[in-house]
Amino acid sequence: MSYTPDTRQRIAKAQRFFARLESFSLECPACGDVYVIRQGASRKAGAKSDAWDSTTGRFTCTNKDCGRHYVLGILAWPIVAAPRVATATPEDQVPGPRQLAQLRKEGGGWWLPDEDGQRYPRPKETNLTTEDNRPEDEED
Repeated sequence: MSYTPDTRQRIAKAQRFFARLESFSLECPACGDVYVIRQGASRKAGAKSDAWDSTTGRFTCTNKDCGRHYVLGILAWPIVAAPRVATATPEDQVPGPRQLAQLRKEGGGWWLPDEDGQRYPRPKETNLTTEDNRPEDEED
């Protein structure tokens, strides 16, 4: 089990600084739905939504059974001078299996087997279309 600090005392001593959220992925703290927020567009994994207001910093979960509202911000943790501190991705920034499944659903793409992996300095054929969207004059 990882160490979970009590942040209430630390936040009480915190100093305000300027920050603005523009593009991020977020799991609703209440229901667990995953959202992908990008500057100029916000959407719930797999569906369009009005979940994010960048002017007010307000996030609204669009799950009909949740509907919670949050104001989002950034908390900057200082890094102490010690070897290998903060050299790996923080645990809470790596999606777990459930979050990863929602993000993959959002992507709507294909997952190719390892034997089809790119092996060239300049990868070939990285943009593909589905058979339904393929121009009729093209054949394999």
